[in-house]
Amino acid sequence: MKHPLKLLAPLALILSLTPLGGAAADAGAVKATFVTEESPEIAEVRKLGEAAINRLATQLVREVNSAMAKDGAEGAVESCHLKAVPITNGTVAGLPRITAVKRTSLRLRSPANAPDAAEKIALDHIQQLLDNGDSPPPLLVQRVEAPPAAPEWRVYKPLGIMPKCLACHGDSAGQSEALKTKLATLYPADKASDYSAGEWRGLIRVTVADAPAK
Repeated sequence: MKHPLKLLAPLALILSLTPLGGAAADAGAVKATFVTEESPEIAEVRKLGEAAINRLATQLVREVNSAMAKDGAEGAVESCHLKAVPITNGTVAGLPRITAVKRTSLRLRSPANAPDAAEKIALDHIQQLLDNGDSPPPLLVQRVEAPPAAPEWRVYKPLGIMPKCLACHGDSAGQSEALKTKLATLYPADKASDYSAGEWRGLIRVTVADAPAK
């Protein structure tokens, strides 16, 4: 089922908050808990995560727009992904406490973006909210415990399809033969076409490390 949603900012959907009540879910050895409390610690995690996501999303939009202007939809296909980011001493350069970034979806274009267990829980939660006619939150904060790894925070933001995205993600019947060939070559298992403008595309996720002990 398609879920048209109002786009209020480039790339990301800014939606009304639906409390999650601290619900927890287990996927094998992974425990992922959605957190809505507004303690100083959670507020800081949310702030760091949102700042990182906004920076990365802005960079992505800029690169896709540049590729579209230069090489059309065929060029944009190779630009529409999060670039590898430099990691220094375990964190992303210029983004304190951010240790990883990723974009994921229930309808993948690149298998490299397949969700892990905790991400799948977040994706399924958003999908269930939409199926029920409810609005997802603008940000989703998740506490992930997957021993023996250290616990971590994850901040997610829903992504929507902008009108420009339809050049590569819209009606597959209307795509040029050159674009179809490019997609088939790069992404033979592509499931990310036939979207409508404003439809939910997936999530962008950043991992936020615990604050250093004082």
